Amino acid sequence: MTQVATPASLPENMDQLQLAFNGSEYKVERRGDAFFVHKRREGASYGDGKQIVLVTGSHTLQVPWLETGQGRTLEQFPFAYIVAEKMWAPVSETFLIPPDLKEYYSIGAWNGACMDCHVTQGQSRFVQGNKWDSQVAEFGIACEACHSEGAAHIALNRNPIRRFKIHLTTKSDPTMTNPSRLKGPDSALACGQCHSVWAFNNMADKIDFNRHGASFRPGGHDLAQRFVVQPNASDHSDQKDFIRRTEPNFFSNRFWGDGMIRVTGREFNGVQASPCFRGGQFSCLSCHEMHLDSPGQTSAQTWARTGQLKPKMESDAACLQCHKDMRARLVAHTHHPADSSGSRCYNCHMPRTTFGLLHAMRSHQVSSPSAQESVTYGRPNACNLCHLDQTLAWTAQKLHAWYNEPVPNLSQDDQTIAAAVQWIVKGDAGQRALIAWGLGWEPAQKIADRGWFYPYLIYSLTDPYAAVRFDAWKSLQTLPGFANFSFDYTAAEGVLSEASARAYEKWLREVRSPNATYRPETLLDSDGRLQRDILQRLRIERDDKPIILAE
Repeated sequence: MTQVATPASLPENMDQLQLAFNGSEYKVERRGDAFFVHKRREGASYGDGKQIVLVTGSHTLQVPWLETGQGRTLEQFPFAYIVAEKMWAPVSETFLIPPDLKEYYSIGAWNGACMDCHVTQGQSRFVQGNKWDSQVAEFGIACEACHSEGAAHIALNRNPIRRFKIHLTTKSDPTMTNPSRLKGPDSALACGQCHSVWAFNNMADKIDFNRHGASFRPGGHDLAQRFVVQPNASDHSDQKDFIRRTEPNFFSNRFWGDGMIRVTGREFNGVQASPCFRGGQFSCLSCHEMHLDSPGQTSAQTWARTGQLKPKMESDAACLQCHKDMRARLVAHTHHPADSSGSRCYNCHMPRTTFGLLHAMRSHQVSSPSAQESVTYGRPNACNLCHLDQTLAWTAQKLHAWYNEPVPNLSQDDQTIAAAVQWIVKGDAGQRALIAWGLGWEPAQKIADRGWFYPYLIYSLTDPYAAVRFDAWKSLQTLPGFANFSFDYTAAEGVLSEASARAYEKWLREVRSPNATYRPETLLDSDGRLQRDILQRLRIERDDKPIILAE
């Protein structure tokens, strides 16, 4: 989560790095095991170097932080390293934020926000202006972040008799918190102290949190100075009204209209809002584990890549451990073949409607799909995230026939144009990003006949939002003929247009089968060309409100 910047924690060849962005040029110099960033405006001389002192992130995205000369106040290096691609990109283009927002992190942002969750027991300790005197117990997420403070545990267990007694009897030491032995809500809160959208109870609690850090300790029943924000719940109405007045976009940057979370890192909001949670046993540890100690566990690399899941949890076993009766009537319930992706519990009840770290992620709010959620809130429903070539009307009819779901009032477009086509062309930036990623999802490619995906992914290579362009590029690379397609998703508009045109010609002339046919719902004619008149109308109707998904 946070590491001291060293040759081991930073990307390779850091000392050879030279980058330019937003009218400035940067180069990195190595002095022993330390690295310094020199900056200049284009055409000017490089200034004195600022040392890279910390780095946030490790296996997906890394953001370095620089000294400022103002005590412990940090400044963000304006580039992030995308680990899988082995490439550097402007930080503002590794998040889903409007294209005109060039500086995502200001001086002191790490101190005032990031360190709340990216260290163990951080204390921001604001001084004045942009100056902070921050302190932490440990960088990264260490033992005490999940197991509470260890001073009493250490002191008492200096006595070997006590240690042997515990080993031979309870095997559980009450001086430490073990989330796996807590009731579901309390166990999940150990994760939710960070993995949630939270707010302060009042200004006094905010000041106390800033000066002394979180007073919550794992095993507690609430966050003490803070509360988990559920927008449409009745609790903390005064505090939520204050948020709406002072930060009008706070909720829309984090939640869908019905209160379901839409940005990554806030999974506890979804868990807490799930019907399973109300049973009192369901928690994060129902599916995940924080230590590689289960029989049958995979390698550490696979474990990290799959969200630190327990063995077999990337399957129906995650749900069937509680819903045991469903195993015998799975096909009757899903109306899909047992071995198909349509019979996987999480594809229907935890679809990928959350976005962050440049890809779509599963919702952690267990829910049932409906066409109404897409009509009312714009959230892609589970059915149309698999059946990308089908309309909302098709989904509504299937859900009505199978589960007696009411059929909502649908527009002409909802009855004739594939929902995915509408979302990727006229949806807001968050919707477009989800579909750009979803067009590269293998189960959907098998179900929806991926031959028609090409034009929409190529079209999205010029999307104004960098995150959409990145996901369109990565999904395009999963399609035959484009595995090695090179593309700089951070390039200038003219370069993006040239690359898109090059890709479209490659598809039409080299990849597209001359015998291919396309469903009319995809808006491709018999030659595989987009129906420009309808496409242009949808583009004019695009939801261009600024979107910031606040990771």
